Amino acid sequence: MGKSGIFVSFNITTNADKNNIFNMKRLFVTLAVLLLATMGTIMMARDVVYLKNGSIIKGSVIEVIPNGSVKIQTQDGSLFVFDMNEVDRIVNEEKAQNEEKTQNKEQEYNSEDYLKSGFRGFIDLGFHGGFGDAEDNLLLMPSFTAGYQVNRFFFIGAGCAPTLTLYDNEYYDEFETGFLLPIYGAIRFDFVNAKVSPFLDTRVGYSVTDDCRGLYAYLGVGCRIKKLSLAAGYTYQRKELSDYYYDEHLDFGFAGLRVGFEF
Repeated sequence: MGKSGIFVSFNITTNADKNNIFNMKRLFVTLAVLLLATMGTIMMARDVVYLKNGSIIKGSVIEVIPNGSVKIQTQDGSLFVFDMNEVDRIVNEEKAQNEEKTQNKEQEYNSEDYLKSGFRGFIDLGFHGGFGDAEDNLLLMPSFTAGYQVNRFFFIGAGCAPTLTLYDNEYYDEFETGFLLPIYGAIRFDFVNAKVSPFLDTRVGYSVTDDCRGLYAYLGVGCRIKKLSLAAGYTYQRKELSDYYYDEHLDFGFAGLRVGFEF
């Protein structure tokens, strides 16, 4: 009985020691991981010395003497000393990277690919086919639009679209040509201020030639890629037939594509 009691007591003590050893190991591993992470962060957070001649030195600044010199040690152990008259600025590498990213974004935004307030113009060419009463009509419609970009998204302007028409004269059984000149006001909305942006284009005006006088309207949706654009839209043209004896008009509808360039 005495031996049995000693054996049980010995097992309990051994299990407790094992638990203590396991806890110590776990604590040691945790501390080691934290230490390595801290060292990695310290190693990554290097200093950057920008020289006036354009050179960039990365490492750890050991000593800075105001109006004197700066001493920096690179990752390979090399030691450099520069007179402060040679130094443009000294920054932390992480801060330098953030400054560089910000500068790159500003340069990209200031490029011509992004919209800014000011003058803006468009030249485009439309190919439109008629339907309904105008099913045998085709339009070749270049247009010139200029105006003011109010903000990053909203444009307002005016323009004209000298248009060549081709239509089937059923009476003579031949195709004939005509000429339209819509003069219009334009509003355009770019949904995204980026290099690639979908947009909505609206134009309302009046055609002024003898071949066709009447209300003109256009509604299109498209995509701008830098300075180029492609749009699909609907064109409405009314032809007034009024004279001294009667007052009538014809309504024509056209669907088509427009390709353009902006300046």
